[in-house]
Amino acid sequence: MIAAFFVDRSVAQWVSTTVPLDKSHKSTRGLIIIMRLPGNYGFTVGLAIVAAAIHPKTWRAAAALALSGLTSGINGPIKWVVGRHRPVKGIEPFTFHPFPGGIAGLFGSQSGLSFPSGDATCAFTTAASLSILFPRWTPVYYSYAMIVALERVLENAHYVSEVVAGAGIGIILGLFFTRLVMGRFDRQPAADSPVLNVSE
Repeated sequence: MIAAFFVDRSVAQWVSTTVPLDKSHKSTRGLIIIMRLPGNYGFTVGLAIVAAAIHPKTWRAAAALALSGLTSGINGPIKWVVGRHRPVKGIEPFTFHPFPGGIAGLFGSQSGLSFPSGDATCAFTTAASLSILFPRWTPVYYSYAMIVALERVLENAHYVSEVVAGAGIGIILGLFFTRLVMGRFDRQPAADSPVLNVSE
């Protein structure tokens, strides 16, 4: 995470001069929509419905996935606390204006704030949750989440450190809440611990 801060300026400057994702082209706009899908909570809800249909624990699995994705909304308050603006508004990676707009700013529009990336947070939360529910395809989930993070940087909407922070937050939230809902935190007796015989 700390290392990512040191490449923020150089990467943002390269993106701003190269423009790898030019939104003025219709085909590029379509590609951006596809690349960003897992960063949308509606996509997570759709996956939760699928999980309810195919997972052995049906609605419990769906609830775990939906709740995990919902918790990714924590990025909003963090953005307000940090007060860092998108590189597209000016490449100033070490400029912060905490609590913009005061308390009202917490509930207002945060379109210009960028740390951490909301799309990356949601994508990695969903990937982490799916890795527990359907572990066989774990590399696919994380690969798609990485595509979301890459797109956000290539669109100059986020610095590298912001998608890295979003990924870290998302993985922690996804693993924690999915395990919580699925009962993976239930304490199991140790294999060598004595078991009480209730018949005695």
